[in-house]
Amino acid sequence: MENLDQDILNTFNEFWYMWAKRAKGEATINDLKQYFDSEVSSIGTGEHEIGKDLETVIENFSYDLKELQKPFKLDVFYEKAKVLSPTSGVVEAEANVEIDLDANEPLKLHIRFSTVFILRAGKWLIKHNHVSFPSKDQGVGESYPLDALTAQNNRLQALVEQRTQELEEKTVLLEKEKDKTEKLLFNILPRKIAKELLDNGYSVPVRHENVSVIFTDFVEFTEIASQITARELVEELNDIFFHFDSLIKEQELEKIKTIGDSYMAVCGLPEPHNEHAFRCIVVARQMLSFIEDRNSKRDIKWQMRIGIHSGPVVAGIVGNDKFAYDLWGRTVNLASRLEGAGLKGRINISEDTYHLIKESIPCEYRGKQLIKGNKEVDMYFVN
Repeated sequence: MENLDQDILNTFNEFWYMWAKRAKGEATINDLKQYFDSEVSSIGTGEHEIGKDLETVIENFSYDLKELQKPFKLDVFYEKAKVLSPTSGVVEAEANVEIDLDANEPLKLHIRFSTVFILRAGKWLIKHNHVSFPSKDQGVGESYPLDALTAQNNRLQALVEQRTQELEEKTVLLEKEKDKTEKLLFNILPRKIAKELLDNGYSVPVRHENVSVIFTDFVEFTEIASQITARELVEELNDIFFHFDSLIKEQELEKIKTIGDSYMAVCGLPEPHNEHAFRCIVVARQMLSFIEDRNSKRDIKWQMRIGIHSGPVVAGIVGNDKFAYDLWGRTVNLASRLEGAGLKGRINISEDTYHLIKESIPCEYRGKQLIKGNKEVDMYFVN
């Protein structure tokens, strides 16, 4: 809390000394605007001061800078920050101000500040503000607004407390919603991409030169699906893919998507991985082993083909609504073709993948096989 006190005080002093110096004349408003929260309002005891919006607050400060462009002499002799919550606080301060009005003597004022702050995106912003100066005929704690309307301190405090409570409640709700959003993004996107999206509001597509893409697909899926209920089908796929998710997580692969009964994953992005091809084959073996073991205990018997290819891809987020992280390029297409050209219970890999794992994993050369587009591709079965 002590550090928060100092952070709030630092922001308070930056803002008010910038306001007093008026270094850029009327244009100083452009520097001051960055300190206002989008829901800023002016707290006062006169009805005209309650609930002002950002536009009005900026307009008032602009008028002040236009009318008096000479710098003020500001001497803050008392200031105290009070942390109301981890994301809100208030500064009470008093200062002597001297304003040169081109008269023989400068105008001297004793001013009180009550400035409420809110923490947004790591930056303290002004949520509410009240400026006043004491009057001799007022009691302790009472203040007198600069526009000469009578003020009552208890009303100010009640407003501050009310607004602060509302602010705290909104802050709690916003934090909960933020947590939900982050959890959802981290669940559907690679963590690095999700963080980039949260920090910047967008994610830049990236080309990755060395990755391995794995595709799985069930043999005779349509026939099996026609023999069971929709609920049973979804439960079957959910159980299988849930287990696949845990397998790829253990081997540091990224799940890309499921397309019907097909499962797609990649290794080597968004962070590079020297063993991307090896890790994909490890996962593929574990998948087949899981299916074989599962078949021995279930009435529904699934048979699966797996294809793997290694090479460059482009990865990024597609769309603005219901967006998804996806891959593009020849590597993705060929990995899918390898799966389609494979056999049930076997892992079919390309020559590029074979050269990456041939020293550690035995394989069987299949020769050149025809794929979609009437192209022949060298293929290998992993033994």
